[in-house]
Formats: sequence, C-alpha cells, structure tokens
Amino acid sequence: MPRFLILPLLLLPACGGEVIEGMLVPDGSTGSTGSTGSTGVSSTTGSDGGDTGTADTSGSAAGTGSEGSTDADAGSTGTTEGESSGETTEAAPVCGDGVMEGEEECDDGNVVEADGCLNNYTREWFVFVTSEPFTTQGNIMGIWGADYECRHRATKMFLPNGERYMAWISTSEVQPVDRLYHARGPYKLVNGLRVAANWEALVTGPLETAIDVSELSETVMGPVFTGTLPSGERVPDSTHCDDWTDGAGDNFGWYGASVAVDGDWTAAYESICGGFAGLYCFEQP
Repeated sequence: MPRFLILPLLLLPACGGEVIEGMLVPDGSTGSTGSTGSTGVSSTTGSDGGDTGTADTSGSAAGTGSEGSTDADAGSTGTTEGESSGETTEAAPVCGDGVMEGEEECDDGNVVEADGCLNNYTREWFVFVTSEPFTTQGNIMGIWGADYECRHRATKMFLPNGERYMAWISTSEVQPVDRLYHARGPYKLVNGLRVAANWEALVTGPLETAIDVSELSETVMGPVFTGTLPSGERVPDSTHCDDWTDGAGDNFGWYGASVAVDGDWTAAYESICGGFAGLYCFEQP
C-alpha cells in the first residue's frame, strides 16, 4: 500500500512589517509592490521508489494583486478596503448665520449689540427681586412655590421667557448651583443695569449692581429668602424654614439683602421664618 508524505505549509507574515495597500512589506524593503516567492514543492513516492508526481504550490504576486493567495493570507495584514474608523466630524457652529447651535446662547444674524444678543453670541439674562414681600412669611410652598412666583410675576410683566424663571433659593435637597443655568452672557436688571458679566462673576462677586430692582422696574430695599451662599450652594446646618414650608416664628432660615453687592446680597443673616421677604428670580433658557 503506497505511503504519502505530506509536508504542511504555513504562511506567516514577518513581525514588524509595513502595510502598503493591503500588503505586508518586510522591514528594510525598498517599497516595491512586486514580489515573487515560492511556497515549496511536495512530492509523493510509490512503493517501488519512483516518484508518482510532483505538485508545485509556488505562487507569484505582481503589483498590488496576487495569484494563488488565500483569504487567510490577505487577512493577515489586518486591513480591509473601505474600513472606517467610525469617527465623524461635525461642522463647527457658524456665527452670524441666524441659527443657534453649539455653545451659542443666541445668533440673530447681525452685529448689533443693543438687541440683547452680543457679538460673541452670548446673550443677556434678566434677574429681578420680587416687588412684594410674601405675607405668608417663610411658608412659600417650598421650591415649587418659589419658582411659580418668579414665573407668574415675569409673565405678568411680559418679560422675555417669562415662563422660564427660577428662584435663587436653597432647600435641604436642592441649591442654585445645581439647578440654575450657568450663563455665559451677562445678567442684568429689567432697567438695563448689569449685575454680573456671567455665572462665574455672579458667584465669585462682588456684584456690579445690587439686585434691588423688581419686575416692575421699581427699587426694592429689603430682605430676600435665599438659604444660599454666594457660591450658589446651600447654607449648611440650616432648616431653611423647613424647606420654606414653615411660616412660624420658631424656625429659622437665611436671608439676603437686596441692597448689597458683596456676599450679603444672598447670605446676610439668619432669622426666624415669621418675617416678610421677597425672592430673587433668574431667567433660564
């Protein structure tokens, strides 16, 4: 019975090779894309000692294509045509095109500073102190009631985005630094005076102008419910008038002073919750 000698062939790319258009070029090559190589010759021998045949498995490659190459060989380069990295590049926002996108707070398509949209495509944000103190003292129905008062008063006076105002006030669970928008543009009173250049200037202080003008554009000098530090964080170790649901005189909360431009504008003193005070209201996007 004839026996056959099988010589397995294994084609492996050399390490450190350079990939050129789907081919593996060994280090030190001149960069030519044509190559000729032999994979070997196998033969079988019959029982009488004679050769029964020879099979030539050599293959030649020229240019960028190859004859006789296998799918495994082609795949050894680790690259495939049309392969994509999966990364996409988005077009950068275009200032002045009238379309608000990216970090733009506004884009009205012009260079008029006096229309509320500045030339650096930030915008002005209104802030006011409420015109009337609350007769219910510290019981303003919590954070929801405070925001409602701001929106109600802004809407009644037809201020921009009147339904989007929020109160500068803290409870045991929420604080302005977390829930209010950090404006890139300036804060200003409804009479046009600037309070701060942006959020960073607001919380580092001092204010450029006291927040002592109401939604009616009238001056208000008095206490303001805040429970908040100049940084926008809640005052620690305070009950905040039981999160602004207690108007009795046996509980305490922190007040700001509307006439102040230093840190007292938001954290002037702690007092009983039975007093009368207003709210600071900030426009939101």
